[in-house]
Amino acid sequence: MFVSAAYAQVLPNSRLAAPPSPPPGFLPPPLHPSGVTLETRELGDGVYALMSNRPFTDNAGFIVGSNEVLVIDSHFNGAMGRQIIEAVRRVSDLPIKYLLNTNAFGDHVFGNYVFSDDTIIVAHQSTINALKISSVQGMSQTMARTVGGDISVFDGVELRLPDVGFNGSWEIDLGGKVVQMYWFGKGMSPNDSVVFVPDVNVAWTANLIFGKGTIPWARSGDILAYQETLRNFSEALQPVTIVPGHGEIVSGDLVRSYRQYLAEIRVLSEQAVAAGIMIDDFVATAHVDPNYEIEPSLQGLMTGFHRWNLKVAFNEVSR
Repeated sequence: MFVSAAYAQVLPNSRLAAPPSPPPGFLPPPLHPSGVTLETRELGDGVYALMSNRPFTDNAGFIVGSNEVLVIDSHFNGAMGRQIIEAVRRVSDLPIKYLLNTNAFGDHVFGNYVFSDDTIIVAHQSTINALKISSVQGMSQTMARTVGGDISVFDGVELRLPDVGFNGSWEIDLGGKVVQMYWFGKGMSPNDSVVFVPDVNVAWTANLIFGKGTIPWARSGDILAYQETLRNFSEALQPVTIVPGHGEIVSGDLVRSYRQYLAEIRVLSEQAVAAGIMIDDFVATAHVDPNYEIEPSLQGLMTGFHRWNLKVAFNEVSR
């Protein structure tokens, strides 16, 4: 089972529990948090994105109501978690009542332990289930290539599990500011949840939808499920603005682009299988259609994602 080149966290007894082996040219996402600073950007009254200064390192966010504060993701380790708390404190001295974990990957949850014991951590139940069978050591080893092998970034991390799980959706009123959390199905991971602030139409999409100039990464190995998840997303929400888990803030129109991309690679795969093309020939030199306008700095990373997706789609239509 291949785990070291990418995130590795799955649901127990999942039908597609292990991600596929990487295709030629695949690059692990660069996530090392050393030197990363989070820029606070106000997206609406009381609504703030925390954007990484380094491409594809994790973003976060927080919402301030009249009574309390809610934080979205705790980042990579204690230092980054404390940086989030400091960013909140520059804006508000209200208690951080809630912390939402958008998936079960270490770069989204390893800062949990530095938040107050009074902070209630909320996540989709599948995230909690995955974390219950995990350890800091195991997760850091599987994420080693995303930090260039420097597992010292995980020193001192204590795995703090969420307190509250939900199934379809969860909602809270922070005092004049409603925040919703949804799980629409499996996408990049089995666990990715979406956080939505209705009054400003802003969604935090974790790894389900990355930022400007990207394509999806079907790391979980299921294109059809990803398509269904994005359809569910589109039917439930129409965000104007997306704060991705990784990458630059982007218009909600990217949801449509992601759906189109996944549909197209399914068709390409069906055509390749029908023509008797071998999977290695189909995948090894593939490049993303220029119409998707990949960010130049992300070209290599997205090429690897594209080849991974083609491999998954090819195997899927060959069954």
